[in-house]
Amino acid sequence: MGLDREKTKELLENIDALFDAITVNSSETAKKTLKKIVLGPAIGEIEKLVNESRPPVMLLMGRSGHGKSSVINALANKEVATVDDIRPETAESVPYVITFEEQNSTWKVIDTRGIFETTKPDEATNQSPIDVLKESIVKYKPDVVMHVISMPETRNLSNDLAVYKEITQEVEANIPTIIVLTKADTLGNPREWPPEQFAKKAGQMEDVLDYMVTDVLCVEAKPMNQNIPYYGYTIDDPTYVGIIPVSALWDDRWNIDTLSDLIGKHLEESAQLDFFQAQERMDQLKKISSALIKRFSTIAGTIGTTPIPVADIAILTPLQMLMISMIGALSGRPVSKDTATEYVAAAGVNIGAAIGLREGARQLVKLVPFGGSVISGSIAATSTYALGKSAEAYFFEKELKKPKSFMS
Repeated sequence: MGLDREKTKELLENIDALFDAITVNSSETAKKTLKKIVLGPAIGEIEKLVNESRPPVMLLMGRSGHGKSSVINALANKEVATVDDIRPETAESVPYVITFEEQNSTWKVIDTRGIFETTKPDEATNQSPIDVLKESIVKYKPDVVMHVISMPETRNLSNDLAVYKEITQEVEANIPTIIVLTKADTLGNPREWPPEQFAKKAGQMEDVLDYMVTDVLCVEAKPMNQNIPYYGYTIDDPTYVGIIPVSALWDDRWNIDTLSDLIGKHLEESAQLDFFQAQERMDQLKKISSALIKRFSTIAGTIGTTPIPVADIAILTPLQMLMISMIGALSGRPVSKDTATEYVAAAGVNIGAAIGLREGARQLVKLVPFGGSVISGSIAATSTYALGKSAEAYFFEKELKKPKSFMS
């Protein structure tokens, strides 16, 4: 289950009500000031993460039969694009709006007509595939382009890369482009697979990668994985940002996560949530969670700048409950205050039905012991960070680590 935008609105309303309950005895001036300094920026971060998020737009290009549709299916982990191994299948650029209902996410993927085709697909127009590709780039404004090339045929396709560079210059598009080397399993002896178990196949794959980088693109590159260089390279080039070998066969997918990581790295922040949530990539969603914790800790630290004396930790409770709820939601839990309640109860805070009220908030202090009754900005930031990292361990790693273990 991914972040549900409608449920997030409900959560924000509950957190706002919680803030009002905690500050019920405060003056209207104090309430407005505290809400502006503490709660307002926190809600803004959630709106930025959830309400302003959008589907990623990915465009695939390359020759017919090299596996563009198979790459779509492998990334989406379901069959959404038609695959035909014999004749060109895609007549024009086909936009797929892929819905991941259980993850509350959507992708937009553009499968383009194969370039340099020997025969035309049925129903194709007389417009050249190159012109179709140009128009598609301008029309759909993709976040990332995947240039799909069959790995066994790389030595014959250097012209394809040159043509694409000319296209991007002509349409003045600066789009991160990844070379996806498909059918990696068919390089050399197809029976020698996967490469982790066959040193000869691994060596052949690394030779192809080095050839593409050194002889074809003539660029600097470094391995995505220093321990296993044949998983692919990142590239220092104005057009191409990486080269990744994959097997996209439905029942034998290989190295798709490496491709996913590189795509996600080059997506705009607004498109990352839907991309990784759809794939249920916990490692990447945890990175989003960690970034959120840092932002909430910074917001909590601003409490030290408020002109209104804050006598106890209660005022931080709405912000921290919101943060914990969102961490849980990123891990796949329902986006609700109940998710935060589960963590707080597991961490040993007995606040029951009074969660979020003043006495409950004082109980929260037991998790992160510190001296004094007045909250300083540094204490507010540190305690919020510790709670966030503890909640992250609970939801993502299924481990109960006390917040004090994250205090530095």
